[in-house]
Amino acid sequence: MFWKKETPIVPPKPSYSEAATTPELSTAYMQQNYPSYLQLIQAQVFFRHGERAPINPHLYPEKKWLYCERANRLHSEFMKAVDKFLPLDEEMPPPATADTGRTHLGIDGVKYQPAKWSLRLGEKPSGREDASAWDPRACQIGQLSDIGLDTLYRSGTYLRKLYADKLGFIPKVPTDNMSDWLYVRTTDYSRVIQSTHALLAGLYPGYPKETPKGQWPAFDKQFLRQFPIHTRHLEEETLHGDFSCASFLRHFSDVKVTDARQLKWLDDLYRQTEQLPEIGDRAKKVMDRVCFASNYHPVFDEIMSMIGHGEPLPAFMSREHLDLLGRASKLQWMGAVADLSAQRLGFGRLLDDIVQTMHQAVSATESTEAMWPRMGSQRQKDLLLSHDAGVRKESETEVPRVPKLALYGAHDVTLGPLAIILGGSVASNWLPFASMLSIELFRDSQNEWPEHQVRRQLSRPPTLENAANTPAGYFVRVKLDDAELKLPTCLPKGKHHPKMGPAVCSLEAFYEHLAPVVPLPQDAEKECGILSSTA
Repeated sequence: MFWKKETPIVPPKPSYSEAATTPELSTAYMQQNYPSYLQLIQAQVFFRHGERAPINPHLYPEKKWLYCERANRLHSEFMKAVDKFLPLDEEMPPPATADTGRTHLGIDGVKYQPAKWSLRLGEKPSGREDASAWDPRACQIGQLSDIGLDTLYRSGTYLRKLYADKLGFIPKVPTDNMSDWLYVRTTDYSRVIQSTHALLAGLYPGYPKETPKGQWPAFDKQFLRQFPIHTRHLEEETLHGDFSCASFLRHFSDVKVTDARQLKWLDDLYRQTEQLPEIGDRAKKVMDRVCFASNYHPVFDEIMSMIGHGEPLPAFMSREHLDLLGRASKLQWMGAVADLSAQRLGFGRLLDDIVQTMHQAVSATESTEAMWPRMGSQRQKDLLLSHDAGVRKESETEVPRVPKLALYGAHDVTLGPLAIILGGSVASNWLPFASMLSIELFRDSQNEWPEHQVRRQLSRPPTLENAANTPAGYFVRVKLDDAELKLPTCLPKGKHHPKMGPAVCSLEAFYEHLAPVVPLPQDAEKECGILSSTA
């Protein structure tokens, strides 16, 4: 079902949807989860992109994915807005040289690698195809589909209902300078950038103001002027794990198929999958090699992409079989992140960004200044998707203030590891499309908090300044979709909110949990060997 241009109402969630669910924001739910004595100070929300075509179509290589008509148009609008548009029949810039590294030089010499998978979509087919046969509905590999756009729009409407309508935490109408309270960052993947666009359109339907009433906003310069979006070039990206760290990559590249099949249930799953009459032979070829830590995930991913668009399971495959493939994928890929070393190497810098942003919000809340200060070092590697000059560095006046709401467009391999680090389980299914992981910071100013509850000499991330002076009465809650995560450091009495329970962790205990995960920059460089382009 297509989203008609003349209405901002998205079709209801399809019955076949595989996207994550969100809780019903009933009166009882709000009273239980957001009682009057807890003041929400900050929310950092990580979300996975929406439904997409498979990244590697091994099982059905000849299949046509005709789900991207709207996505193609919006993508072309965006590429033109950031001065990166290239019709598909034009050549890409020449490959990077030893002088320029892995990325192409962009405006003003800023290094920027075009997003992987489908960034160059335009109105024309590639030179390798017959122009008369090109279908404007066709998806490229890994491309966000129209269904995925709808899903992320619904995610935005959920965040609007929670944070604007129910809590009054963010304005119901966009302000003139959104970066005074909102920070948006996305990975350099077109499916994530477009998902972020759809979420923002759901958060504030009908904006920017220049958009005719009732129309889906174009992904153009006017939209980027209204909603500043940040990204990073590949060497500085941490939202999908720090793949510039060679020691982190070894956690995944050293996996062998023989290792993956040592557990009996994994070996049984292999044999059951290769015996499926419709896909068994092709699935066996996929499972006989490890594709970045997992020999099951490419099979699982392609089938999940199919059923997420309303297509049937392969013949004689049960839903239980598919769920086992998802569990196997998560065990293989994210099981490595259960190791403290992998957490530090792969996600230490990202977690440092999170705690820095949270710590700055506490300081700003305690300050008497009317305006919150500008963000610190955690955004210095950002590039701005700008309405006036494509992709560029920010000016000093454009640096966002410490956000009340921070939105991070990311991936399953972002949210899954973060959830494990923050108290989630490895033994569960792969994260669905549009999953959301929220880290909410609260202040309880209605109850008395003895000083000894705060100044108990708990360890804290070494990168935080003046963390020993953290005021009493601040608490943190982590949620993955509609489930609360409980950090082990928050379980003892005195380390969580006495009324809300262990899921609402004291800020000090939250810091204590992340202390061994967040390294100092010099320590990270030693552990990684070479760290990013700055090494």
